[in-house]
Amino acid sequence: MGESTGQLSSSQSDVFFMALRGLHTEPHLASDAKQTVDALKEIIGASDARSAVAAGLPPPAKLLVESALKGVKHSFVEDLKPAEALETISKADVGITWVQYAAAANGALVEVVYDDAVKLSSCLPRVHVALVSSQTLLPDLDAAIARIGETLKSGSGRKPVVSIISGPSKTADIELRLIYGVHGPHTLHVLLMDWI
Repeated sequence: MGESTGQLSSSQSDVFFMALRGLHTEPHLASDAKQTVDALKEIIGASDARSAVAAGLPPPAKLLVESALKGVKHSFVEDLKPAEALETISKADVGITWVQYAAAANGALVEVVYDDAVKLSSCLPRVHVALVSSQTLLPDLDAAIARIGETLKSGSGRKPVVSIISGPSKTADIELRLIYGVHGPHTLHVLLMDWI
């Protein structure tokens, strides 16, 4: 876990980034707000995105995403009416979401959502950008699952949808070869923010 200053230990981030690359995921690191916006702009630009959708972002991240998406048609799922959310998400080239936990050794992302539209924002667009705070980077999936258990026991009364994401979409049912980008995101970018 990061030091008390909020800075991430380089060995844990190295392990995480190596695991992500092994899963055909593109890792990015941002040490401050400006680097976060710059990284998002670079990802969006390289994706040739005409439209983007963002969902489940805490207020500070939402402001940064808004800044990065200037000049690109975009929507925040929480601002949409339920009837228009599915159509907007399905037409978006890029989906940007917040990840509650990440498992360094496994390169896995844990998404906990209470709204199907937020979940669809990570799995319908052809490019998914997952934002992760270094404060929620855990050593491995066992630690992440323990945190999920704590979330479920908190008794909020709402039942979440918990997803463990490990790379872009893939299937191995065609001639027993692993093929990426078949159903869902063709590309997954993970932006680890070492300052939030």
